[in-house]
Amino acid sequence: MLANLVRNIGIRSRVGQISFYRSLTATVGLGNEIPGHTLDDILKTELLKDASPEEITKVWTEYHQKKEGFVSAVIPSLHYAEIEAKGRICPRFVYAIPKDSGGFEMMLSEMHQHRVSFTSLEAWKALQTSAPPLLEMFHYVDFQQSKGLVLMRGAYKNPLTSQEAVFLANQLQMYYRIDPERYKLVHTFNHNPMFFDYNELIKNLDSPDVKKPSHTNS
Repeated sequence: MLANLVRNIGIRSRVGQISFYRSLTATVGLGNEIPGHTLDDILKTELLKDASPEEITKVWTEYHQKKEGFVSAVIPSLHYAEIEAKGRICPRFVYAIPKDSGGFEMMLSEMHQHRVSFTSLEAWKALQTSAPPLLEMFHYVDFQQSKGLVLMRGAYKNPLTSQEAVFLANQLQMYYRIDPERYKLVHTFNHNPMFFDYNELIKNLDSPDVKKPSHTNS
């Protein structure tokens, strides 16, 4: 648990020091306990309506850099629109997190209304919808039309590490947007699961475009 989740951060402007962030004290968990289900709970969005996409990106990125338990990204609107559209067709997928032991931790993801939840596949098999998520990614679309960007904030908890949370976020981009061949696996998993080959998933981890998570300083 963390207190004082959002502290005031200021950036310099022509009118002096302006704080773009709400002060918010809350209990941090996952699911409904996560604060910030709307962007206005986090940002003073009225102060950013005239900001450039570059300025919003800078504020969002710098704020999250030192936040324990969170990962973040700024996604171009067209990229997110593609991910969202494919997510409506194929809301679930599995990912393999490589471990130093040589094994893998299998994770199941589900997309719903700008939110992506990741849980251990073993936990899901045992508990189904009651399985606790280890990473939840929220996509805020407030600036999607006006600024051409979508803000992503992911909240993760043990035993998932920050490196593994970033790895999962990158893998989602790879499977749902960057690589059409990988998306075929996503489609098969959702619509023809009996033909889904987990070996293809593992094989893709050896691709040179995959940056595996480091477990030395998690």
